[in-house]
Amino acid sequence: MSFVWGMPGGYMSPATAELAKSRQSGDAKTARAKARELEERLDRAMLACEAMWSLLRDKLGVTDVELVQRINDLDLSDGKLDGKVRKSAVSCPKCNRTISPRFPQCMYCGQPIVHDPFA
Repeated sequence: MSFVWGMPGGYMSPATAELAKSRQSGDAKTARAKARELEERLDRAMLACEAMWSLLRDKLGVTDVELVQRINDLDLSDGKLDGKVRKSAVSCPKCNRTISPRFPQCMYCGQPIVHDPFA
């Protein structure tokens, strides 16, 4: 029956329970810190996008309507109007097999793959 002690619903010593609670607390703190970091990065990215948009509008005369149309065109490039751009599979230039865009090289023949950073 000793295998039950550490299982959910089984007996857990006070020291083990305290350790588990401490780990969960640490995990929560780590998650909050990562969330704050992501929010800060998103804020900086949004600021950069806003600055680039204002430059395009002011220097080149691009309109808001044109920007929205381009956003929709890019969004639809993967076949879905869902606010996301998904990277599509690519063909290996050496063996011509289809591979995921997340791999830096062909998983079949080892050929390094140069991915379009905006695809």
